[in-house]
Amino acid sequence: MFFFFDRAEEDRQSVAGRYFRIHGDNIVECERTLELIRDAYSGVLTLQESPLYKPKYILSFNSGCYVIELLSGHNRWGVDVVSVMQENGGIIHEGADSYVTELIGEEEYVIFALEYCSALPAGNNAWQRSGRALSSVMAGVPYLYFTEIGGVELDEERNVKAPRFPNPVVPFSYVSTSERYKCCCIPVYKPHPSITQETYDKYEKIIGLKQSLEIVKGLMEKEDISQQLEILTRKNIELVKLLSYSRRLNDTLRNEDWTNFLYADNPVQWLVENTADLKWKKKSAGKVRVSESYRQLISFVNDCQYKTIGSKDLPICIVPQDCISRFEDELHMIYPDLEIHFDGSRPLAIAWITGFKPRGDDSRPDRGLVPLARMTIGADVDLMSVVSGPAKAITWQKMESSIDELCAENGLWRAIFKLSNHILIDSATIDKPRFYSQKIAIKTNRDALTFPLAKDPKEFTEDDTDCAIHQIFAHKENMGILEGMCNPPGGDWSGVSCLGSDIEYRWTSLPRVSRNQGKRPDHVIQIIQDEVDLFFIIESKEIARDLEDNVGQHLAAYLHELFLSMPTAKKNEKGEWRSMEDDIPVLKPRKMISIGAFMYSDSDEMEEHRTRGGLDAVIAFQLGQESIVHVLDRSLDRSVESVLLQIEQVMAGFEVQVY
Repeated sequence: MFFFFDRAEEDRQSVAGRYFRIHGDNIVECERTLELIRDAYSGVLTLQESPLYKPKYILSFNSGCYVIELLSGHNRWGVDVVSVMQENGGIIHEGADSYVTELIGEEEYVIFALEYCSALPAGNNAWQRSGRALSSVMAGVPYLYFTEIGGVELDEERNVKAPRFPNPVVPFSYVSTSERYKCCCIPVYKPHPSITQETYDKYEKIIGLKQSLEIVKGLMEKEDISQQLEILTRKNIELVKLLSYSRRLNDTLRNEDWTNFLYADNPVQWLVENTADLKWKKKSAGKVRVSESYRQLISFVNDCQYKTIGSKDLPICIVPQDCISRFEDELHMIYPDLEIHFDGSRPLAIAWITGFKPRGDDSRPDRGLVPLARMTIGADVDLMSVVSGPAKAITWQKMESSIDELCAENGLWRAIFKLSNHILIDSATIDKPRFYSQKIAIKTNRDALTFPLAKDPKEFTEDDTDCAIHQIFAHKENMGILEGMCNPPGGDWSGVSCLGSDIEYRWTSLPRVSRNQGKRPDHVIQIIQDEVDLFFIIESKEIARDLEDNVGQHLAAYLHELFLSMPTAKKNEKGEWRSMEDDIPVLKPRKMISIGAFMYSDSDEMEEHRTRGGLDAVIAFQLGQESIVHVLDRSLDRSVESVLLQIEQVMAGFEVQVY
């Protein structure tokens, strides 16, 4: 539960035993972590008088109370947690969704990292976060990956097509990493809001929320979590078996093969000896331009039918030791100008990385492919990365001048060069193929990870706009206010909620742009009234001039079209999300009020950009220890102004200035 600031609670801070911070990619990720901690302690959260941009809570529980402060937006608070991770063994400069730290003296000690994913596990998105997971392991930071099972794919008409599930190798790679590195790196599955009852019944036994809460509390209290990790490992292996058994084709390991693979003394050799029926073959990406020499390489490798790492449709294969010499000879024939040599004393894995979209843009999910390979097969294997995508010329120029600089600014290349023994680059846009061999060290940091105390940001950004909006409107259900969506930078657009007839409905898998060219809002706030519900649809920016022309019209069009479609989920009488199936939602008439939100400059600017944006109202934030919320409301009944003034009466930390 959340409670607003109560001055009778003010003295609690002085007796709170410990002081924690949550460093999050945005305020939503911070608060998800805050709620997990609350549930782990079966506690109550009380918001203290604190700045809108840096909320502070007291967590009260049976044996005491802790202070927890939320810092949204990485690398804005005088510290860069991701750089600290890299300096201590991390692989890529890409942070987890949140880090929990404890303040001791003048330093913050990193306790654990949490990742959240509500996106459907389609294609390479399933392993997009593998680099973050392995970076945390290498830096010695426990890592929990919260994701969902049972999400459904929608067609253009928002009709349900089918549930989408991850490749079984993806959850397996996490438990493999936990086992091989003796660490906490584990997925935690929960039901997707749109899950059907049939799918829930099938996967109920793999839900791991109970154990995850015990792990969160155990890490904060420095207790042994091995028993909970063991239970989650068993749940994940059971999930892997269910996923592989449910696949239409027999293209993965099955049943006890996964357990045998996990606990084999030599996992790759076990794969070589026990996967005769899983012949690997590289699929052709017709949209991506490749070189003729790369086509020859793929043709040869496909003919060889090398081994998989557990699934035939992943772009990773294994060349058995007795095949390495022939493979090397073929490479010499295809690339006579390259000096290519493999040690041959252990198997060779190959990660086939497109890396770049048809126009040469960096393909972000491919950053996770090499980490996925390492997480699955471990460090005791030589790994070659083959990069074939049509990168822009500037990429090859940077590689020629300084690989270190290229890796410092690009997560894809950093993952490749940090984790690969060999790199073959054969792109249609490069002047000639290149080959690199190198010695790498894959080891985990065992020292405590610390950094100097974070300070307030020197300037405010869109992160602070979103944080302030969330702090004002969230957790006000007792006032008839429902925060239906909060989508700050780095958010996952997991859905819009709406309350109707005491049932909460949810629309998931949101498009960025609707068919009527509507624009997805950053925030949706429902104001529940007797006859007609109000919906504040908010576009948030750092500065007012970044608002698009006529954005208010596009925001309203988006939500109007969305609400004409069937929701994908609803909360049942037990408070659990389930698929809508054939139900028809009962919703009141509604009125859309479009709002632009940004940092305050002056009142003239507010009117200028409200008019230019075709907005009903604008909210401008003047942030500080005591903030001012400037509101210019030109809606018919000035409802934005009215609601903000009501909230001001129950919430400390800001005052409303009306124009």
